[in-house]
This record gives sequence, structure tokens and C-alpha cells, in this order.
Amino acid sequence: MNTFGSILRLTTFGESHGAAIGGVIDGLPAGIEISLGKIADQTARRRPGYSTLASSRREPDEVEFLSGLMSLGADGIEPFSPGNDRAVTLGTPIGYIIRNNDARSADYEALREVYRPSHADLAWQQRYGIRDWRGGGRSSGRETAARVVAGAIARQPLESIGAAIRCKLVSVAAETDPTRFAAIIAEAARDKDSVGGIAECRVSGLPAGIGDPVFGKLQQNLASAILSIGGVKGFDYGDGFAITSLRGSEAADTIRVDNGAIRYGSNHSGGIQGGISTGGEIVFRAAFKPTPTIGKPLETINSSLENIVFENAGRHDPCIALRGVPVVEAMAALTLLDACLSAGVRFPSHNFQPGSGGI
Repeated sequence: MNTFGSILRLTTFGESHGAAIGGVIDGLPAGIEISLGKIADQTARRRPGYSTLASSRREPDEVEFLSGLMSLGADGIEPFSPGNDRAVTLGTPIGYIIRNNDARSADYEALREVYRPSHADLAWQQRYGIRDWRGGGRSSGRETAARVVAGAIARQPLESIGAAIRCKLVSVAAETDPTRFAAIIAEAARDKDSVGGIAECRVSGLPAGIGDPVFGKLQQNLASAILSIGGVKGFDYGDGFAITSLRGSEAADTIRVDNGAIRYGSNHSGGIQGGISTGGEIVFRAAFKPTPTIGKPLETINSSLENIVFENAGRHDPCIALRGVPVVEAMAALTLLDACLSAGVRFPSHNFQPGSGGI
């Protein structure tokens, strides 16, 4: 399955060492203004090669839009130009690609017959009988760049109704002091090893009443979206598993009316009750495993079913959670915009009239 979403749908394509990766977004209403600069800001947060704490693969991650957008000029809409920051959706599929400029396939030639431990190599071979061994192919974290583009687009109509999505690392290798994160990751890199981490996402300003109460619960859809990110091993929201240590009287989010407005005394439920948003802050967390491809020798097998010891020679992140933060935000944005569209939320849009240069 390469398509995500119900009304708002994202299909991604491409492999880590192919010519490009990309996506097609369908279901976004017409007339939504999009800032290309905001998209570039998000892709810059995820791209590799620009931090000593990330993979040394250097990719500019410049997005080439192929369809679905027009530019906004002084006299109305114009043919799309990447030099114009202001674009507007046509209501048709938005297609885009991100070219792979720094793929070093030779680094992965040794993987042609080898299955890396705790990676998707063997599982994909068992599933399809064929795989792209270069950098993990489609199972590579490189695929998430296409998600970040889509998320950067999706979060803009959400922002127009006052919804904001913010995510940050709250734990690295069980350390919760953020001033220690960089040193821990750097130490793992020096040791040719890796560490995991937990990203916490907070969403404010989402209206109450978003989500469905049975099989389309908002937390269910968020969990599905976040768990689709490679390397994510866990999801919880609100108090999560910690709520099991509380009594009902302690875990209850009491309700009152204050000057005509509904108020909650606490937010143990993470802004979602009965599968539907309460209007309060939505809080959830994603647990990222340590990067499975490391520089240390590990026992594994090859395609001849021989026991071997493999030592990775490619480039990898010592902590995938670090660059996973904008990916979590992207998947949250796609999920929440899809849920809003399903609930009938209307977003501000340009109303072009015939003869105005708008159509």
C-alpha cells in the first residue's frame, strides 16, 4: 500500500537510490493558498548532510512541482513559477518530485546478497521475492522526504483556521535533559552505533468535533499514520500507558462551563475523547528505535542462508528520531486535515470569478 488518507490522499513513490522520490496529493480543495517557502522550511528540517548528528548524505531536497498548482500574481493566477512564493491549489492532483543527487549505490553493493539485522531487507525479500538493496530501496527513510512535502502543504490550511502543530524530542536513549541530547548522539556516532528517542507532538487550535466515534477514531488514525513511519515502534496519546497507574478519580478530565465556554480541568485524554477532538490540546508521542544500520559487526545471514558477520559501510543517522520530528509533524498534519475535510470543515480559499484573470 503506497497511498494514505481517505478524502485527502497521498501516494508516494520512488526508492532511496532511484532517480527521484515524489508524491501525488489528491483531494485538496481548490483555491487554497500555499507558501512554497514554508514547504522549503520543512524539507530543510528533514534533509540529510547538514548536521554532524545526521547522515552525511547531502541532498538539497529541492521540490519540483509538476501539477496541481498555479502561481498568485498581482492580476490573479498565473502559470506556476517556482520563483513565486505564492501558489494556489487547483483542486486537481498535486504532483511533485525530489531528485536524488547524492546516492552512492556502490556503498551498498555488499548488501546485494546480505540481509541487515532489524531492517526490512529479509522481510521484503520474503514478501516480494525481489528487493532494491541500494540503501534499503523504498524502505529507506529517504521516502519520508515526500511525506514532509505533503505535510508542509497540509498544515497550511490547518494554520488558516488557527491549528498549530509542534513536535520536539523529549527523550534520547532514555535521557530527558535536552541539553544532553547532542552529546549522546555524537557519542553513539563515534562508537559506530546508534540510539533511539521519543518525539512528542502537540496540536493546538483544532476545533472540537473532529473524528469519528467507532472505527475512525482520531487517535486511531493518528496512530496508523505515525506507526507508518519507518523506525517508529510505539505510539501513545494523552497520559498513555502512565494512565494505568491512576485511579478513575485521578484520570477524569472534569468539565465545567466558565463564562459560557466549556472548560476541562485537566487533559489526561490528550485532547481526544470517544475518538473525537475536544477542542483542547492534542498530545501524542512516537517512539523511534535505534537506527538498525550501524558500523559495528553484527551477525546475520545471506541469500544462500549462510550465517555471516556483516559490518555496514554506508551512511546512516546515529539517531533517526532527530530527523523524524518533522516527519511526525507531517503525518499529523495529513491526518488532521483529512479528518477535518471528513467532518465538513471549510477552509479559507480564493474565490476567483470569470473574467477576473482567475480562471
